[in-house]
Amino acid sequence: MMPAPLAPALADQLRALPDEAFTRLQYFTPATGCFNRCAFCSQQAGRDVWQLTERGLTDFARTFADVAAERGLQIAGGRIHRPGVLFPYLDNDIASYPHLDTLCGLARDVLGVRLRMSTVGYSSLSPHLTAMHQRIADEYGAVFDGIRLSLTPYTIGWTDRDPAASRAQFTRDLAAALATYRPVFAQLGHGPATAAVELRFAPLVATVDLADTTVDGRHVLAAGPHLLIGLESSDGPLPLTEVERLDERTQPVFSTPGRRYLHLTGDHLTADAATIRAALAGQVDAAHRVRVVRLFRFANADGGYYAADPDFHPGGTFTALHLYPATETRRRSGYTDATRPFLNALLNYKAARGIGRREAFEHATFADVAAVLADLEATADRLAQGVDARAAVHLTGTVIPLVATYAEALQTAGYPAAAFFSRDFSIDTGQIVNQGRAMGLFRGLVSIDGEPMTPREERGFGQASLSSVRGPIWRIAPVPFAPAGRLPVAVAGGKNAPAMAPSLVVEELDPCHLRPVMRGTCTRLRRYTLTGVELEHLTLEQGQSTLAMPGMAA
Repeated sequence: MMPAPLAPALADQLRALPDEAFTRLQYFTPATGCFNRCAFCSQQAGRDVWQLTERGLTDFARTFADVAAERGLQIAGGRIHRPGVLFPYLDNDIASYPHLDTLCGLARDVLGVRLRMSTVGYSSLSPHLTAMHQRIADEYGAVFDGIRLSLTPYTIGWTDRDPAASRAQFTRDLAAALATYRPVFAQLGHGPATAAVELRFAPLVATVDLADTTVDGRHVLAAGPHLLIGLESSDGPLPLTEVERLDERTQPVFSTPGRRYLHLTGDHLTADAATIRAALAGQVDAAHRVRVVRLFRFANADGGYYAADPDFHPGGTFTALHLYPATETRRRSGYTDATRPFLNALLNYKAARGIGRREAFEHATFADVAAVLADLEATADRLAQGVDARAAVHLTGTVIPLVATYAEALQTAGYPAAAFFSRDFSIDTGQIVNQGRAMGLFRGLVSIDGEPMTPREERGFGQASLSSVRGPIWRIAPVPFAPAGRLPVAVAGGKNAPAMAPSLVVEELDPCHLRPVMRGTCTRLRRYTLTGVELEHLTLEQGQSTLAMPGMAA
């Protein structure tokens, strides 16, 4: 237990916090930093870890609960989004926290809350972590409100960029996590908000010249292999479209209907008048892909951009294309092809067998899974034949290997092939979004971390979004500390100012970008520091030696 003189001091500090720090608490993260070093990390987590010891976690939770009880406050009970649930992750990976089982017990027995866990997995070769997670699955399943396994091409174990890790071991670790938590997943019920695997893909992004012109009275856009030709007469440029609101299904409602354009894709297309006239006359090279799309013009902080078919098609497929003109702050022009090949392949495969998009494929076999992977390979082959070589490389280099990892892990874990096809369990979230370090992966097409780049991102964390209606939330987390007060960014992370001594930060956050400033007004939100807590600092080398991340070889 913590020495007696410290407990009253900590309690007094907690008594000085506003009620909202208890009732609107959402993120209680017992660690700051992450050994996985994902290049797209949405929270810019540093590669070292500062975490509450088991004693520090226990003493803090008990004191926090006591002070909440003194004031008659229900912890996390004042939020509209998942009231009564704490998220123990933000700029950490909670599955590698060695005292997660203790946190589960404290959540249930002391704090009176449930937990939502999001993780890239943990090492099945770590005796401590393996035993801990089995204990959690056996004894604490009811404490979870939701569990999400996040599969991305950036986790260090999957990238094969660390000589101490391998993709093969990462796949085995993912399979072990799937097997261990399978009973908990069944108890929660499969679904994006309960229990699922979310696949997040690298963006198909290109910085290329963007032609935005008029040919024979038709508005024309050309970028890389993409050529878009206006089909409707108009008196001027596309009007600016905004996300006005979200409908009852939380889908974006646009302020304009957009306009119809002919979208041709071919590696050797040109935007000259002869090509435009031929395309409009239906005289298109058989090697080119042709579709009719609805084009919109949106804007973010970097200026205007175009979006072709920016939302789901009626059949559930997704083929959005976004084109970005260079502006004063958007240093380059280019595009992101946000097509979701995995989702589209699943839906097309089911449809070919008379299975509806929302129906379960109950009698699927792993031969069907292999067939979907073969379909993706065939799509890549077709794209490589003069249609879109860049998209073909993206499919073969990123999408297919990640899907293959998932398929292998499911089969190894003993799941039925139906889980691979399940819209409730296998969630294709599309390309990563612009948050945290991900900004650098968009190659200058955006200048601000956390600025929505697409209408789907605007729906998630823009001004009229799922996040904006929730109001400010609160976070409690360890602060990286060093006696000299200096920590390199690569170690400390992008949003955690270093401290001289062990401490916790208690801060109010804008839910849209999870920072202590309201983005719309630039108003600085409330922030407090708590001392008298027991923390420890682990270096990357210590994390590697203790197998504190998935994919590490023993």
